[in-house]
Amino acid sequence: MAYPYGFGKGGLFLFLMPDNLRRITGRGDLHFITFSCYQHENFLASAGNRNIAVQILGEVRARFKFALVGYVLMPDHVHLLISEPVGASPAKVIQVFKQRVSRKLRGKRRVAKWQLRLPFPEDESGPRRFWQRRYYDFNIYSRGKLREKLDYMHANPIEEKLVSHPNQWPWSSWSAYARKAGLLEIDFVG
Repeated sequence: MAYPYGFGKGGLFLFLMPDNLRRITGRGDLHFITFSCYQHENFLASAGNRNIAVQILGEVRARFKFALVGYVLMPDHVHLLISEPVGASPAKVIQVFKQRVSRKLRGKRRVAKWQLRLPFPEDESGPRRFWQRRYYDFNIYSRGKLREKLDYMHANPIEEKLVSHPNQWPWSSWSAYARKAGLLEIDFVG
């Protein structure tokens, strides 16, 4: 796979997001969103972890009522192609998705604000974070860009040499576009 930002596995993982980053929302655009596991670790390498992430994606989608036009979950990153959610921003969707997946897969429970927190050290055996802090958001402005991003997502598992055909990777929207049953229902745009 050609990694966004020019960084590949085993290469430089430091990516400085610009301080003046502007996300363009409120125009009703579709958003091609990419975010990675912390330091590109393969936290989604197991089928079980990807299944949990897909389940949570479906729940977050139901909560925020956005159109899911495409997705792929890779061992170390996620691509989504979504509409702007009703009454929220794509940033809020990503925040909630990341938090829920991280808590579920790391076995951490949410602590109520009123609950006393004792100063015990955190478990140092696991990684500090599950996800990289930021995400990449590209506004889709044409049918050509929509097709380009869908093709890119669906080719990801092949480029990573995880499978030889997209029908062998159920954690993507490819099956819906091939008119087959998939893990999540896809919202086609017309």
